[in-house]
Amino acid sequence: MNEQEFNALIAKIESSIGTKIDDKLRDGFKSLDPQILKAINDNSVELKKTVKDLEDTNKTLVDAQKDQAGLIEGLKTQINQNRDSNLSFREQVKNLLIENKDALKSMKEGDSKSNIRMTVKAVGDMLVSTNIVAAAQIPLAERESGITRIVQRQPFLLELVNVGTISSNLWEWVQQANKDGAAGMTAEGVKKNQIDFDLALASAPVRKVTAFIKVSKEMLDDVDLIESEINQELSEEIKLVIDAQVLSGDGTGQNLTGILENATAFAAGTFATGQANEVSTPNNADALRVAINQVMINQFQPNYILMHPSDVAAMDLAKATDGHYILPPFSTNSNTVVKGIPIVSNTGITEGDFLVGDFTKSGVRFREGLVFDVGYENDDFTKNFVTILAEARLVHRVKSNYYGAFVTGDFAVAKAAIAKA
Repeated sequence: MNEQEFNALIAKIESSIGTKIDDKLRDGFKSLDPQILKAINDNSVELKKTVKDLEDTNKTLVDAQKDQAGLIEGLKTQINQNRDSNLSFREQVKNLLIENKDALKSMKEGDSKSNIRMTVKAVGDMLVSTNIVAAAQIPLAERESGITRIVQRQPFLLELVNVGTISSNLWEWVQQANKDGAAGMTAEGVKKNQIDFDLALASAPVRKVTAFIKVSKEMLDDVDLIESEINQELSEEIKLVIDAQVLSGDGTGQNLTGILENATAFAAGTFATGQANEVSTPNNADALRVAINQVMINQFQPNYILMHPSDVAAMDLAKATDGHYILPPFSTNSNTVVKGIPIVSNTGITEGDFLVGDFTKSGVRFREGLVFDVGYENDDFTKNFVTILAEARLVHRVKSNYYGAFVTGDFAVAKAAIAKA
C-alpha cells in the first residue's frame, strides 16, 4: 500500500469513528499488514457503535451512583437521628460539643457574634434486644483462640515404670517357684547340696483403651485449633485411664492388673529389732522410712515414693510442740526426698495412702500406641458429623516374684503400728 492509499484509508477510519487519529497511532498503523488495516476500516462503524454503547452505559452507572449516594445520605441522617434519640443525656451533650467545637473556640476568643444552640433530644430506654443501632455501639468482645479445657490431673506413672512394645496379644514369662534346698559348704566325700525349684509359666493379656467424640464438620472448619484440641483432649483421657489402670487396675474383665493389686502391705515389724511399737510420736516421714526399709529387706532398691499432695503438704507443715518445724535427719530440707528416695506428688493416689517401690519392676508393653481415626459412623454423613476415635492397646504386669518391690499402706494405720506404747 502506497502513501496515498494509506492516507485515504486513515481518512475513512477517522470519518467513521468521528475523531482524528493521533500521529503515534498513525505510525503504528503503518507497521500493520494492509489487510489488517482494511479490516479495521470495514469494522469502524461497529467500533463507533460500541464506543457509544459504552458511553451510554457509563452515564447510566454514574446516574445510579448519584441516586445511591443520595439514598445513603438519607439513611445516614435517619440513623444519626435514631442514634441521637437513644443516646443518654451525657452522650448527646458530648456529641453536640464536638460538633460545635469551632463556635465554642470563637466564643472563647471573644467573638460576640457567635451563637450556639444545642438541642438534646428526649432520653429513651436503651434495649439491646430492640434497638439495633444502640446494640452496635456496645463494645465487641475479643475472643481468645483455642478452648479452655476442664482441669484434670496429670498422668505420671508411665514416666516411672518400665515401658516398651510387644508384638503379640499375650505377654508370657517363666518364673521360678517353690524353691527347695540351698547351697552350702561340703566336706570331702560327702553328698553335695541339691537345689530344686519349679518353673511356672505366667502371662498377662493385652487390653484396649478407647474413647471417641463426635463433632460437626462446621466445627472442624470454623473453630480455631478445634482439631488439635480434640486430639489433645482424647489423648489425655486415654492416658489418664492407662495411668489409673497401671496403678490400681483390679485385673477383672477388661481391666489391667495394677501395681496396688499385688503390692505388699506395710508391716510394722520390719525395722530395728523386728518389733512394732518402737517409734516415739511417729510422723508421716517415719512411716515412709519404715516402708523403705521393708522394700530393701525384700531385696529391692526403691526409687520412688507416691503420695497425695495433701499428705506432702502435711509433712511440710509438721511442727513440734514449741512451734518449730520438724525435719527428720533422713529427709531433705524441702521434704521432697526421704532417705534418698524422691517423693512424687499426684492426686492419682488416694489421700492418706502411700506407695513405696522399685518401679523398674513394673512393666508396661504397648501392642499399639495411641492412634486416632476420623470417619463417619451410622448416619453421621447425613447429619454432617465426624467421629474422632482414639485408642491404645497395652499390657501391664508385676511378676509374682517382684511383689515385694512395692509396699503400700495407710499413714494413720502405719503410724499407729510403729508408735511406741
